[in-house]
Amino acid sequence: MPREIAEWNESAQRMVGDRLRRARLGHHYSVRQMATLAGLSKTSVVQAEAGRTSRRSTYEKLGAALHFRMESLLSITQSTEDPFSVHRHADDRWYRLAHYAEGPIPDQSADGRKQVGVSGSTPFCLLSSRLHGGAIKPNIVEVFSQSEKRSHPGEEFAFVMSGRALLEIGESVIELCEGESVTFWSGEPHSYGPAPDSPLPVRILSVRVDP
Repeated sequence: MPREIAEWNESAQRMVGDRLRRARLGHHYSVRQMATLAGLSKTSVVQAEAGRTSRRSTYEKLGAALHFRMESLLSITQSTEDPFSVHRHADDRWYRLAHYAEGPIPDQSADGRKQVGVSGSTPFCLLSSRLHGGAIKPNIVEVFSQSEKRSHPGEEFAFVMSGRALLEIGESVIELCEGESVTFWSGEPHSYGPAPDSPLPVRILSVRVDP
């Protein structure tokens, strides 16, 4: 039998509430649909998913509607799905930033990526450490020259791992040194490039958050 959280407290409420929210989203139920299935108000569903109510019976009703027993929801070892996703070196797959649909770069080596970068495309690695149904999409970008300007919904966070970068965001140009970062609305046209005399490639951790 799985070991359970020993005490029903705010921490347990937040954990169970978040597991219930993820399960609801996995079933593509709206809050209204979930409330109807569980015989609760929409407010009760929202409060329970945020762990803001101490009524255990509310969580039990939501769990029953999603076919989970309370013992499973309180299990220290999550029985519904892993609450994390890991990217290993063996998972690396490099693509051209502006031509993702063409598939991975044939030569995945550092020399192969350099040839792609010098030819005008920007290689990026789509990290697999992203949650199923989650909004956060992390990538590693290797910059050899200024990339094409692009835009997409949501927000983007860029952290310079090595070298010095020039980011063009709308009409602004921002220079970032190693260890510096910027967050911006990614609907604005933006591109990545190396700062003058920066060692190449400039490596950037780019994290998208979709709406």
